[in-house]
Amino acid sequence: MSSKETYNVVCLKWGTKYPAEYVNRLFNMVNRNTTIEYNFYCITDNAEGLDEAIEAKMITDLSLVGWWYKLMIFKEDFYGISGTSIFLDLDVVITSNIDDLFTVDPGDFKIIRDLKQGFNSSVFRLSMGSMAFVWDDFLKNKDDIIGRLHGDQDWIAESAPEQMNTWPAEWVVSYKKQCDARASRSYGRIGQWARKHGLITPPQGKAKLPKGARIVIFHGKPDPEDVQNGPWDMWKHAPWINENWH
Repeated sequence: MSSKETYNVVCLKWGTKYPAEYVNRLFNMVNRNTTIEYNFYCITDNAEGLDEAIEAKMITDLSLVGWWYKLMIFKEDFYGISGTSIFLDLDVVITSNIDDLFTVDPGDFKIIRDLKQGFNSSVFRLSMGSMAFVWDDFLKNKDDIIGRLHGDQDWIAESAPEQMNTWPAEWVVSYKKQCDARASRSYGRIGQWARKHGLITPPQGKAKLPKGARIVIFHGKPDPEDVQNGPWDMWKHAPWINENWH
């Protein structure tokens, strides 16, 4: 690996689902858990509130929605950014050093597996400009692709099946599936209301942080803030969030 390799972290903040504080926390976590030099970029439609050290890349074409903007990173020229980039969703918690995610198997595209089926784009790595066909082919048929696929990760896997390389499974884990986080069945909004009013016993015990985990993903609900100080619906309290998510 050349000592002159450029490393980047890219995230996406679109709409109002997550505030700027989520981006700032992600930036802080990356800072604490890397020993290599890197650039931090946020693709966004609103840069207000972002830490001044974060370089915002403004979305100029607002014809897409939500996670589909992730595919922009596959452009042949993505805001002039070069080198190796790791994309991180805003609702991840980094729990230990992530240098190896940048450097292992240099040049390979890396992504994580979804524990139901297929792959999950909460965390992936790309050599910038090396897979421009993912974006180009998406643009040619975006209405059809958006209509028949659940999300960007499905399109990435469909368009580049031979490049779906993964990191060691223990490096990036799911709070829901790998942290012993589920306590009981969910009763949806009724259950949340009942627990709030003491009619259903809150989940007991603590969610565990698996050995070797570098990043914990929070796909869907709950978000980290939901379980950082106590249980939420059927999901256990994860006290290690407060230790890392700030």
